[in-house]
Amino acid sequence: MDKGTQTQPDELVIPLRKSVEFTGQVYTEMNLREPTLGEVATAEKAGGGIASDTVLIALVSGIPKPAVEKIGYRDAKKARDYLMGFI
Repeated sequence: MDKGTQTQPDELVIPLRKSVEFTGQVYTEMNLREPTLGEVATAEKAGGGIASDTVLIALVSGIPKPAVEKIGYRDAKKARDYLMGFI
């Protein structure tokens, strides 16, 4: 087993430094968990890099992609680092 996945918590809640609003819904935190194989495959279809990261964060957190795109970079980087620990 990869050593990175052995230390990953099953879930991670990231409070957003700045809340995000999308279609009347306000998001103040991201609730993350281990991504499924299908979610990773879907994210990879986005072409890699930040585009894939955005899709994976949206899929795992349940926050719509347009709202994820509004999240501050530091918070998104925390989410990305957590999720990449499984991959």
